[in-house]
Amino acid sequence: MNKIKGFTFHRSYAEAMEELNVKEQKEFAWWIYRYVFFDEKPNLKGKSKLAWILVEPILTKSKNKSNLNQN
Repeated sequence: MNKIKGFTFHRSYAEAMEELNVKEQKEFAWWIYRYVFFDEKPNLKGKSKLAWILVEPILTKSKNKSNLNQN
């Protein structure tokens, strides 16, 4: 687990998740959590993969900013 204490969940994440079915939404939310706090990257397929491609740069920027603020 890294030292990040929190992150902003943007509306665009929720909008991307709305295009997924309930099972995919749960998996997508799980991977946001794992990526932000444990630096794990998902191996998604289909719509979930497309949504991740759009969300990952924003999450990465948020993680980097959080790490800078903790130093």
